[in-house]
Amino acid sequence: MWKKSLLKVGGWMKYKIGYVFKKKRGFTIIESLAYIFLTTMILASGISLFTSMYRAYLESIQLSINYNNYQNFFIDLDNIISEGGIKEITVNNNQIKFLKNDEFNSMDKIIKSYEGKVFIKYTRNDVTQTINTMLEDIDNLEIKGKGKLIYFILHDKDGREFIKCI
Repeated sequence: MWKKSLLKVGGWMKYKIGYVFKKKRGFTIIESLAYIFLTTMILASGISLFTSMYRAYLESIQLSINYNNYQNFFIDLDNIISEGGIKEITVNNNQIKFLKNDEFNSMDKIIKSYEGKVFIKYTRNDVTQTINTMLEDIDNLEIKGKGKLIYFILHDKDGREFIKCI
């Protein structure tokens, strides 16, 4: 095992005489298995972490889209109210009616919730002109009148409430 060799070194000493242990090259099977095991464990934990982060990312995207839709609903509601020419507002059975003055020849609007959607129905002289969907994928919409105030309470499927007062 021990071999006498001459090693070439730099400097003033040209050759060094000594005994050197000859080492075999390569890895043993146990070293290779340990490397494969440790690498597999690190990759498995990394993939697990990545998939959980990606799932959370997809959930946050859906939540952001839902919040955006709720805000757009309330903005559309503000636009309906700010159009002017409203003669009367009536609230009953979780629906609200915006009755317009006849002098503007504009359509009356009825907003109500049905089967997880919020609809607006446009009528003129009690004849339905069109029905549009304002919002989808909700649990329900409560419309409550209290004096001159009207509360829109929007319940999403996760149990959160969004309240708007007009």
